[in-house]
Amino acid sequence: MIKGRVAGTTLFMVIAVMAVQILAQQDEVPILRPTKPLARPASATLLVMCDLACNWKLDGEAKGSIDAGGSAKVKAELGQHLVVAATTDGVDQVQQFSEIKATGQTIVTIELKPVRNARLEAQLVAKEEAARMQDLRDHAGDRLKEGLALYGLKRYEEARPLLQKACDGGAMDGCNSLGVLFENGQGVSEDFAQARILHQKACDGGEMDGCADLGGLYLLGLGGPKDELQARELFQKACDGEGMMGCAGLGAFYESGRGVPKDYSQARTLFQKACDGGEMVACDKLGGIYYQGLGVKRDYAKARMLAKKACDGGEQSGCDHLRNMP
Repeated sequence: MIKGRVAGTTLFMVIAVMAVQILAQQDEVPILRPTKPLARPASATLLVMCDLACNWKLDGEAKGSIDAGGSAKVKAELGQHLVVAATTDGVDQVQQFSEIKATGQTIVTIELKPVRNARLEAQLVAKEEAARMQDLRDHAGDRLKEGLALYGLKRYEEARPLLQKACDGGAMDGCNSLGVLFENGQGVSEDFAQARILHQKACDGGEMDGCADLGGLYLLGLGGPKDELQARELFQKACDGEGMMGCAGLGAFYESGRGVPKDYSQARTLFQKACDGGEMVACDKLGGIYYQGLGVKRDYAKARMLAKKACDGGEQSGCDHLRNMP
């Protein structure tokens, strides 16, 4: 009996120890717990307002329309968003970046009125400018004629605004004549640089006397660098375009041999062309060739006739030479 109890007690103890060991082993295994669901991105409400009736988009996605002074709400995630709104006619548009930094409501105000007003103002200015330019073009000829008449009367200050309007209206002779005023300081302060600009505009616009006048400024180095080659090319262009001042200037190059071989025959041809075309200084220069017998038989009678023609035409040098001739 005693042995049986001992055996039973021992068995009980063994079982108890084994149970403790099993429990100990179970404690070493990680305990599995339910996982938490992933957090959703924080979101907020975006309130968009338009001062004019508009259609709008959020990050490129159309969101519908908003009445003038009205608003619309959408859910939006935190971060930067692009709101684009356009007037219902699609003419005026505003885009605006909005940074949503916290949950709750973020307000975006789209102001389309300033954009529309600026456009309408620009259109009005453009329309007025177009009307002004049309008026200048329509009356350029009349203003040129009146301006030149006043210039002939030496009323330079009155001539200047008329010549300016003629120039602005596309009358290139007006530009060139205005350049002459600046070149001579007539009715304005002498300004050779401005004269160059005006003569250049006239020349580019097909006014050959403008090319010749510009060539003269290059020849003398007035209002900019001196450039005899450029001057000669401008005289050639003018002469080729039947600008008699250009022929006279080109003839002077051949007479003097500046930048070209001296050629009295060519000079005489050019002076004759210019004189026949009404350029009195060329008549005087041609008279000088005959007076001195440069490349031609000396002819005092012809020289005197040409000097008189120049003098009668208002060329002072012709008058001076006529007085000194035998």
